Amino acid sequence: MELSVVIPCLNAEATLAVQLEALASQKWSRPWEVVLADNGSTDQSLLITRKYAERISNLRIIDASGRRGPSRPRNLGVKAAASDRVVFCDADDEVAPGWVAAMGEALSKNDLVCGDTRFDKFNPLEMAEAYARLWRGGLYREQFMPHASTCNMGIRRAAHEAIGGFDEALPRYQDGDYCWRLQFAGYQFTYVPEAVVQYRIDRASHSFGYHYRRSRTSAAAEYWLYKRYRPLGMGFSPYSNMKQSFLSFLHVVRKMPDALARHELTIWMEQFAMCTGDVVGQFQGRLTNPVSHIPSPKQDTGHP
Repeated sequence: MELSVVIPCLNAEATLAVQLEALASQKWSRPWEVVLADNGSTDQSLLITRKYAERISNLRIIDASGRRGPSRPRNLGVKAAASDRVVFCDADDEVAPGWVAAMGEALSKNDLVCGDTRFDKFNPLEMAEAYARLWRGGLYREQFMPHASTCNMGIRRAAHEAIGGFDEALPRYQDGDYCWRLQFAGYQFTYVPEAVVQYRIDRASHSFGYHYRRSRTSAAAEYWLYKRYRPLGMGFSPYSNMKQSFLSFLHVVRKMPDALARHELTIWMEQFAMCTGDVVGQFQGRLTNPVSHIPSPKQDTGHP
């Protein structure tokens, strides 16, 4: 097997068929496989995947349940892969024609590759343009160090294992942390512009609980990464400003009477859930630290 495509999946029935259809249409002269690593789906995701078994000749489903989040299925997907060359894509995006061949050929010559992530197919124009400005040469460049997106990234198994894989304790920003550790270990990204993925920024409307949890885990993970990388030169993130979080929370609270008068309570509740989660996450990030240690990379990475 020359290439393994790993897809983490958790309740992706609304979008998964689009991605599998795109993969079923891929053409490459060398043998490759798809490993769908299921994180405990309770919807029709697995049934949808099995329907593509005849069209994707080397398609497997592995059990990656247990700890929630994409890191565990990605790690188990790499472990189960039949090839030592692995590419990642997501269950809610769409790979463009030629993606498998472009990534496969690039990984035959390089340890670490990233493709071209685009936003113009599934997202509103203004949002797509804003996201596109943040990505250059396949990398997001607005944080501590550049990093690729794990929706369009490939790696040799040896490099993945050298840094200990994805950090399963991180609830958010696992891709940035993964890419930063790879770069500190001496690996560099090779950009593959022919490998295009259409990224879906937000695939559905969400509950108030979702908005709260997402804000809480984002704020906590942001501060945990600051603790991890501060000795390596990371500056204090403007998103980890507790004072600003409190001010935003108070501002939303004061807006409640106006929201009631305008019959905009649903919008207000979403804002309240996000601001509450942000404040709680700020405390969580400062009072706990489950990801403080950077796994030591192997000394011999096998490349210059």
